[in-house]
Amino acid sequence: MNPDRLANAVGAVTLAMGVALTAAPRRSAEVLRLGEHPRFARAVGAADLALAPGLLRRRPHWAWLAVRTGLNLVIANHYRRENQAAPAAGMAALTVVDGTLAAVLRRQQTQNSLPSGSRSTA
Repeated sequence: MNPDRLANAVGAVTLAMGVALTAAPRRSAEVLRLGEHPRFARAVGAADLALAPGLLRRRPHWAWLAVRTGLNLVIANHYRRENQAAPAAGMAALTVVDGTLAAVLRRQQTQNSLPSGSRSTA
């Protein structure tokens, strides 16, 4: 799958989670095992809603994914503080995926912006 399409998929999931976390923070916090923290759930939802348009439509995607990666770390740390090892590990894995995708897209953008004679083949 092409990296821009993956970024769009991340954007779609981010949008769906943002709507759920913002519209029903208490229920979403329960389902996602965030603990008794509906304010935290709503804050994450608001951040997701702010990120979703950039992930879905804006270029460069890598910058929006880098911010998404940072938000993942905030969520993973919340799970860690709540002694939720499995969700913390899941968020850590998503952080690696999003961060790697951001790096791939950044590299593509950099290579595409170089004059054709100076592009590296490595």
